[in-house]
Amino acid sequence: SGASTVAGSYNLVTPKRLLDTRTGLGAKKGAVVTGVTVSLPVTGLAGVPATGVRAVVLTVTETEPTVAGSVTVWADRTALPPTSNLNFAHGATVPNLVIAQVGADGKVSIRMSGNGSVELLADVSGYIR
Repeated sequence: SGASTVAGSYNLVTPKRLLDTRTGLGAKKGAVVTGVTVSLPVTGLAGVPATGVRAVVLTVTETEPTVAGSVTVWADRTALPPTSNLNFAHGATVPNLVIAQVGADGKVSIRMSGNGSVELLADVSGYIR
């Protein structure tokens, strides 16, 4: 057994929380407001190799939203894609499984759209070579 090094292979890791804006884990503590991008390191953490990772598998959860909105996850330092990964109603907590490319800096970007704020969580459960 062990992790595959074959390009395109999927590798499981023991799920681990990398981001919780309620506590300041992985980013500044406090709700994320519209237009602010969280740049989250993912490589070299929680069993994800430091190099050779094309994408990560995350469960991204938004909670305590002040408005309805959406969350988008994408490769850090690249253009914001036109589609979201999860949509939510005011006051709802919504998780979603997300496969996101990793930026050249080993990070993913996470951004909330709407006219308010939201708390964000992200748990890694695997990666793709």
